[in-house]
Amino acid sequence: MRAEATWRHGAGNDVARPVSRRSAVAAGGRAPARAGPGPVAQMAGCAVTGAGQPLAVALALAASICFAVAAVTQQRAAARLPSQRAFDPAVLLRLIRRPAWLAGLAAVIAGFVLQAGALGLGRLVVIEPVLATSLLFALALAARRDRRRLCRAEWAAAVAVIAGLAVFLAAGQPTGGQRTAGAGALGLAVAAAAVLVGACTALAGRVPDRRRALLFGIGAGVAAGVTDSLVKSVAVVAAGHVLSLAADVRPYLLIAVGLLTFTIQQNGYRAAGLAAFLPAFAVMEPVCGALLGLIIYHERLSGRPGQIAVELVACAAAAWGIARLAGSAWPAAPGRPGPSRPAGQTEPAVAAAREDLG
Repeated sequence: MRAEATWRHGAGNDVARPVSRRSAVAAGGRAPARAGPGPVAQMAGCAVTGAGQPLAVALALAASICFAVAAVTQQRAAARLPSQRAFDPAVLLRLIRRPAWLAGLAAVIAGFVLQAGALGLGRLVVIEPVLATSLLFALALAARRDRRRLCRAEWAAAVAVIAGLAVFLAAGQPTGGQRTAGAGALGLAVAAAAVLVGACTALAGRVPDRRRALLFGIGAGVAAGVTDSLVKSVAVVAAGHVLSLAADVRPYLLIAVGLLTFTIQQNGYRAAGLAAFLPAFAVMEPVCGALLGLIIYHERLSGRPGQIAVELVACAAAAWGIARLAGSAWPAAPGRPGPSRPAGQTEPAVAAAREDLG
C-alpha cells in the first residue's frame, strides 16, 4: 500500500517537501510541524532564520557603498539641469542622455542586485539600517568631490543618524518574520507611498530649494522603503520560480514604485545639495522599510521598558543629526546655471557648461 504523504516546511526553503507518514511515525509517532533553528510561519516559503544574517549584512553594506557612489555622481548631473519647475516628471528622460549620470545608474543597478540578495536572506528590520550607512559614504565622497573637508560637527551629525537608527532597531532584538508578503498588503503600501509623494510634490513649489529637497527626501525615502519591501518578496519568488513572476502582480508593483522613487530622488538632487536631500532620505527609507517588516512580514521587536527608553534616545539622536546636516553650509547645487551668474564666467563654470553640452 502506498504511503500517504504529509508535508512540512524546511527552514528557509520556499517549497514544501513531502515526508512519508511511515518515516514520520518512525521519528516519533507524527510528522513534525516545523523544522530548523528558527520560528517558521504557517505558510509555505515564509520561514526566516538567523543563519543567513551575516551574509545579508555584508551584501547590504556593499550595496550601500554602490548607492553612495551613485548618489554623488547623479546629484552632480541632476543639479546642472536648468528647469523652471519645482518638480520635473520627465527628469529621467533628460538625464539619461548624460554619460556621467549613466555611470551612476550602473552603480545603482549593482547596488540593487546586492540589495536584493541581502533582503532575500535577511530581515527588513536588520538590513534597512545597514543600507542607511550610504549616508556616511555619500557625504564623504561628496566632500572629496567638492574639495572640502567635513567639519567635526557634520561628522558627528552623520554618525548620530546612523548610530541612532542602528541602536533603535538593534535594541528591539528582531526575531521571526516571513520571507514573502501578499500582493494585497504590498499594494496598499504602494498606494500610501504614492499619496505621500503626491503631497510632497504639491508642497515643493511653495518652499525654498533646501526645504524642497527635504520634502523630496521624505517622499523618496518612504517610496524607497516600500520598494525594499517589494524587493524582498520578488527576490524570494524569483529565486525559486522565475517564470512565475510574469503572472505575479508584485514585480509590476516593484517597477511602478521603483520608477516613482527614482524620479522624485533625481528631483531632490536637482533642488539642492546632497546634504539637504540625503539625510531625510537615508532615515525615512529604513524607518518605512522596518515598519513594513513589522506589519506586513510579521517580524517582531521586543517591547521591554528599558529597551523602549533606549529606542527613544536613539530616535532623538537621529533627529538631531538630520537637522544638523540639513542646515549645513554645503553648496546648494554645484555647476547649475542660474540667473545671478555674471557675464564673465570663471574657468570652472565654463568647464561645467561644456560638460553639460557634451
